[in-house]
Amino acid sequence: MKTKVIAIAMSAAFFISGGGAYAQTDATQSSKVYQVETRLDDYTRPTTFTATKAKPANGAITENIVTTTQNILNKEAVFLKKGLVKPVGEDQFSAWELVSDEGGSTHHQTAPNPLTYYAAGASSSLLTQVERMIQILDLDVEDVKVESKIFFRWSDPMTGKWSGYTDKVISNILIKSSEPPDKIKELKEKALKAWAVGEGLANKTTIDVGILINADDWAGLEARPGKVESAISIDNGRTITNVTPDLDLQTVEIEEDYALDMHKFPNPFTFSEISIAESAHDASRPYLHKIRAKSLTENYETWELYADDSRGYEGIDKAPTSRDYFTVGTSFCLMSQLTANRMYAQKQGINIDDFRVEHQFNYQQDNFMTPTMTGHLDYVITRVIVKSGAAKEALTDYAKQALRMCFAGEGVQNETEMETGLYLNGKIVK
Repeated sequence: MKTKVIAIAMSAAFFISGGGAYAQTDATQSSKVYQVETRLDDYTRPTTFTATKAKPANGAITENIVTTTQNILNKEAVFLKKGLVKPVGEDQFSAWELVSDEGGSTHHQTAPNPLTYYAAGASSSLLTQVERMIQILDLDVEDVKVESKIFFRWSDPMTGKWSGYTDKVISNILIKSSEPPDKIKELKEKALKAWAVGEGLANKTTIDVGILINADDWAGLEARPGKVESAISIDNGRTITNVTPDLDLQTVEIEEDYALDMHKFPNPFTFSEISIAESAHDASRPYLHKIRAKSLTENYETWELYADDSRGYEGIDKAPTSRDYFTVGTSFCLMSQLTANRMYAQKQGINIDDFRVEHQFNYQQDNFMTPTMTGHLDYVITRVIVKSGAAKEALTDYAKQALRMCFAGEGVQNETEMETGLYLNGKIVK
């Protein structure tokens, strides 16, 4: 991973209060009410790099997904932020604005936390590959879903060695079918090879990292006041986000929620995310999924989200893609680490006024919709933009530590342990 640092003249005035950044705004800047997810007619493109769409070779498809993020100022929810996400050059997939929040010892989250988006995207993306292979291999499958659990860890929190890790990903494929076990095992093996998100987790990925200090061009992305009043998001008359009762998974152990204290972390601090992805049974969008996901942490909700991977089908997409969720979840994770690390920096007398993140993830699938379909994550662009009057060296160290702290980014950058189980009609297939 290479890191570039760019220093540019500072503009804009902010102040820090109570561990969060609160913009000095005039009286006309009211608090905006956000949906958790909103379709956009257009989106703010990254300002720190030119988004590009790779040209795939014969028989391949690419999805280059870009994100831009922005802090939302809220004294009750200091981790509140929004992200804009869009597959580059893909007219059939919309741009979406997603909002993310964390919970805490007293604060109940008002939007999914970053790693819930990340986990939901990973499980839904695997389900898409299983469903595609069912179609390619012409198998008779009555039902299929994916249950997953991802293990995360912080080491040395609130110190100069603070770092985050994605330790392990468990993904269990549950199938109801009269097909013989050998065909179902072949289905699993081929689906895993096609799973670009899974390949990105399992293997090291090239990441081009840039840190921009006091960049002038924020394209209106400075932090602004806002809030989320409802867990329900409506798009074209359809509910696409909500909260649901706690999950009861068939193949994954679920421990009690961890009681999180933002002022006192154990070392190491470990927690996990669980999710279940299943078909939404929409005939017009056959790869539309319903996903339920949750951080096993106190005051975190169980979220119901929808993902639409129905590439090549007529009609408007009904939700973000699974790769949208995985990508923006990574961006949101880094935003949360920048927020948490700002609290640590403030104790050292370093005030961080504002920050944001931009990403591009380059996904590709070779031999698309054939039995030899192969997925991979080829390249990631990461940009961290920081505003502050502090010394450049201190701000660079601040950004680098936040990058080390990001669980999601570490999972992509390095090799992650992957465990995938297969269940046929309720029995494990080995």
